Amino acid sequence: MIAKNRWSQIIGNRIWLIAGIFMLALGALIYMTQRSPADIYFTRFFGINQELFGPGFGLPGSLGNVLPAFFHVLGLSLITSALTSGSRKQCLLICVGWFMINAVMETGQKYKDIAIRLTPDFFDRLPFLEATRTYFLNGTFDPVDIAAAGCGAFLAFLLMHLVKTDIRQ
Repeated sequence: MIAKNRWSQIIGNRIWLIAGIFMLALGALIYMTQRSPADIYFTRFFGINQELFGPGFGLPGSLGNVLPAFFHVLGLSLITSALTSGSRKQCLLICVGWFMINAVMETGQKYKDIAIRLTPDFFDRLPFLEATRTYFLNGTFDPVDIAAAGCGAFLAFLLMHLVKTDIRQ
């Protein structure tokens, strides 16, 4: 009975799951239009070896550089929320948690030596996490990315809070 209720809860939250996946995909697409494939970790999994668009394509100003941080936190907050019971407290903790992860990772790009030293050795053996030291070493700190991540967390919580009674219950 518990498993059946859990499954129907997940299905009931599918709108958040779908929206979260869409937000992550949108952020990845923006990221891929702004950077060289050699600078993007996940392109190697899809065999993308050349730029998607020619030089000069992209969003104006630094918008294209900060939107991925916004969509990353927004998307992961929605996805994680879809897998929980969805109380307001849980939603808040999820949004704050993803914001904090993004903020710590971004700050690690500013304090590279400390971040690299603090990165556990076992990360080198785990998919995705094996690139953590390289991320800190080659990344560029931008406080606007932290602000964008905060906006993503805020929007995720706002969406979950405003539409909770319609969709999540």
